[in-house]
Amino acid sequence: MELTLDRPEASVVLAFNPNLQPGESGYFSGEWLEYQHDRGRRFESAYAGTLVKRWNGWAVWSCTREVAEAIVTDQEMSRRHNRVLLAHSGLAGDKLERYLDQDVPPMRWEGDVIVVERKALGEEDLRIEPDEHGRYVVMGGHWMWEEVPVDAADTVHGVAERP
Repeated sequence: MELTLDRPEASVVLAFNPNLQPGESGYFSGEWLEYQHDRGRRFESAYAGTLVKRWNGWAVWSCTREVAEAIVTDQEMSRRHNRVLLAHSGLAGDKLERYLDQDVPPMRWEGDVIVVERKALGEEDLRIEPDEHGRYVVMGGHWMWEEVPVDAADTVHGVAERP
């Protein structure tokens, strides 16, 4: 489920629980999706999930396949956008692809597994498999995810479970 919200006025207080505990659900995003809007923080996308743990203060969270698919799709959209920016800066061919792969690694589905290509970083590909409940921890411990107020996102993927 995808929900697109109207942008709130700058004076609207954002609903947000900064003390989310493992096992509790919320919405997650990262600084790569953040932009400034009327002197406040906004996010292009937020994703519904359940906090699993903290990693260096950042959120590690799990989500449904539907939400994981949205993350993979957004990553590909980001790659297309960055490819255009890099081409306009004068990069081309293999050099452009190397820069792009280092900055925004390719992600794809192989059956039920998300494959994150990390060869450009000199690392093995990362394989993200669903857990026993069919939930995914997408780039937990690799990307700096944080809980965000649902009303601070332009597009929300999924619905956070409520106790």
